[in-house]
Parts: sequence; structure tokens; C-alpha cells
Amino acid sequence: MENEKIILPKKLPMPFDSGLLYTVVALYYVYVSKYIARMNIALEFRLILSQVLFLVVPPVFLAFIRGYDIKKTFRLKAPRPLEAVIMLVMSPVMVVAGFCAGFVALLAIKGVFGKVYLEGDITDLMTRSLPIALLLIAVLPAVCEELLFRGMIQKGLERLGAGWSILLSGILFGLFHFDFQRLAAQTIIGLLSAYVVYRTGSIFNGMILHFMNNGLLTLFSNFTAGSQVEGAKVITDPFATPEFLQLAEQYGMSLEQLLGLMAGILSVLFVISAGVLIGLLFVVKAITKGKVEKPEKVKGSAKGLLIGFPGILLIGIIYTALALTLLNNELGKNILQFMGMI
Repeated sequence: MENEKIILPKKLPMPFDSGLLYTVVALYYVYVSKYIARMNIALEFRLILSQVLFLVVPPVFLAFIRGYDIKKTFRLKAPRPLEAVIMLVMSPVMVVAGFCAGFVALLAIKGVFGKVYLEGDITDLMTRSLPIALLLIAVLPAVCEELLFRGMIQKGLERLGAGWSILLSGILFGLFHFDFQRLAAQTIIGLLSAYVVYRTGSIFNGMILHFMNNGLLTLFSNFTAGSQVEGAKVITDPFATPEFLQLAEQYGMSLEQLLGLMAGILSVLFVISAGVLIGLLFVVKAITKGKVEKPEKVKGSAKGLLIGFPGILLIGIIYTALALTLLNNELGKNILQFMGMI
């Protein structure tokens, strides 16, 4: 009888790996990025370098040294044509939902703090040469951020269950953008991407969603260039512009009344777009029925997430510092300067 060769299945990430990566990348991103920012190279090259070093190298390196199945960990499977079509249909609806959520969040932050903190660097990039803007804002994050969050992090979290992995990876993704205004919109993108990647088994579907979201916003900003903010600034009232004031006067309203009306309309639009997105998710569920590779839960593995606490704490400190800055507390500015965020 010939000896049969037994092939053991390759290992897959655990929640410990997800937590470890989140902490390492958060520390890396906050404390090392300031040194890259000081390098005498163009902003475009600094952005590419930071995205690759901070978001791609850590998960790929960890997967290799721990002997994980690269293909399954990062879900490197080509999407089916129908899946790709659904992603393309879902993308503009997601952009609308994100815009509505972001606008309402901006009003809420202004209402709570009296002012907002606007990150102008991204807007400035969006208004540059269109091919360069699409590469830096749409292609690069779609690949790098998805490999980290929908790759190693989400796969490790699946040991807790598919639902937990989708919820946690989506929230962690939203928090990682260090921005009150974009938190709601980015969390929506994170949750949607996490769900479609899990159901389809292809990270490329998440990349399509991510690329289309950033790409559509970049196209809009590029064609309406002229209102961008240079650098990161604290703005008392981003709505007190001649355009908004003239619109309010045209309809015989105060600026506050106009913004309240807009918030109401956008809230309704958000509900409608959210309903459409939920419907599309049901379509994704229907076409992937019986094709989903359900994760193997590991009892007691949740304690491994504790190693991610330092990363979450660091991000929490940054959000606190941003809030203090909006309240004119010098401590907030000092914290952000110490961390190299400003």
C-alpha cells in the first residue's frame, strides 16, 4: 500500500492577531507618520509610502511569520460578475448615505462644540490633477485599507462569529480615520464592505465599494474645485459662506432655519438610501446562499482582543484631544502636537 500524503489545513488568524495589528498600526500610524511627514519628498510620495508601510506591510508580514493561509486570510478570490455589478450599483447609494450622515454629523458637532475641525489636506488632494487624485484618494486606500481591515483584522475577528467580525471591523475602520465628521460615513462604508466581503468571500468586492466611494467623491470635488480648505483648520462656521447666506436670503430664512431644513431633508434622504442599501444587501445574501464559507468559532478566543486595547485607547485620546481643541482647551492642541497630528 502506498503511503498517503496527509495535507494539513493551513492556519488562519485569531482575534489576538486582529487586536495586535490594530494596536501596532495605530501606534505606527500616529508616532511614525510624523517622521515621514518631515521627509523632504512630495506629499504624493509620502502618502503612498505611509499607506504601504502602515497598512499593507504589517498584516502581510504577520501572516507570513505566523504561517497563515495567505489566500484565505486576505480572501484573494476573484468576484463573480454579478457581485461586481451589485457593488457598482450600491456605490452611489452608499455615497449619498455617507454624505447625508456626514452633513448631519457636521451640524451636530457645530451644535455641541460651536465649531468644527476640518481636515483640508484630503480636500486639497482631491482637487489636484484628476489621475493623481484618483490614484491617491481612490485606488491606494481601496487596496491598502481593505487588505488590513477586511483582510487580517476581519478574518481574525471571525473566530468570534461572523456577525461580531462585521460589526467590530466596521467600527474599528470608522474610528481609524481620526475625524468626527467622517466617523459616521466611514463606519457605514466599513460595515457594508465587511458584509459583502464575508458573504462573497472576495476582498475585491470591498475594494470596488471603497474605490467607487472615494472615486465618486474625488470626481465631485475635482469638478467643483475652489472651495477647498488648505490644511487642517478649526472653523467656527463652515456654513457661513456667501453661497449659504444668499440661499437663505433667497428663501426668506435665517441661516439656522435653512440648515435645519437641509438637515431634515438629508435625514429623510439618508433613511431612503439606507433602505435601498439594506435591500441590496438582501440581494447579496440571496445570490451567495449556500456559497458562504462559515467561520470556525474558537471558544475563549475573545480575550485575545485585549491586546488591541492600547490601540483603541490611543485613538480615543486623539478624539478627546480633537474635542478639547474645539472647546479652545490648549491641552487638546498640546496632545495633538505631541503626537505629531498637527
